[in-house]
Amino acid sequence: MNNIPTIAIIIIIFVGIASPWLLKRWKSEAGPGHPVNATTNEEMLMPDQPISFGYKCMWFAIKSTDPAKLIATLNLTRVKPCNWQTGTDRIYGDYIFITPPIDRWTLACGYGLPHGDTPEGIQYVKELLKTLSYDYNEAQFFCTHRVTEYHCWIRAVDGNVTRVYSFLGEAGENVLIEGEPTPFEKMLNLVDTSSEEAKDERYLERKDLTLPTEDTLMKVAENWSVNPSTLEVRNDIEPGLGLLAEW
Repeated sequence: MNNIPTIAIIIIIFVGIASPWLLKRWKSEAGPGHPVNATTNEEMLMPDQPISFGYKCMWFAIKSTDPAKLIATLNLTRVKPCNWQTGTDRIYGDYIFITPPIDRWTLACGYGLPHGDTPEGIQYVKELLKTLSYDYNEAQFFCTHRVTEYHCWIRAVDGNVTRVYSFLGEAGENVLIEGEPTPFEKMLNLVDTSSEEAKDERYLERKDLTLPTEDTLMKVAENWSVNPSTLEVRNDIEPGLGLLAEW
């Protein structure tokens, strides 16, 4: 019993010594939405080279070199500057990463964006693209899900949606097709399950057709604006900072 005060004193001393270390570790391991330590903030603000993204993701491509103005147009919240590493790490959560301008385009990517993977979602994205393209001349949307093999791309110019193409691989059918295919798409000869030709039960087996994949979507993105899956191999983009935000 005489050892109890001694043990208590030892515990108090240990807690006093360990508390600052424990607090620092908790902050450094905090997830999105939690406080981060000064070192993490410093790392977030260190300009770095572009990091590729795009697979199993969705993004808008807007013909603009003014990310700050785009933030205001999209009415995004909790905006803070960050580098490519931080931004691309967060896009598979509820965040949106606004990239630095690339070839006169700015990309807004992440699961925090409106999803264009249902008829209702596509309609919502179309309305948003109309607004964006009215303000910035042209805006595009890309979405690809590897598990369901869903691939969608939409283009709007001067306030009008000019092209919609979406295909759900697991169902083997198009969700929606609108507008004339662009010249690049015509070269691909994309599957159109709403066409008269598709009434043939062997339609999807035809060798002259392109069954969309995520790589097809990346090629369309590259032809229309920017292919985000190849950013790391480019040597013409300077290190920079983007913006992290929430919808």
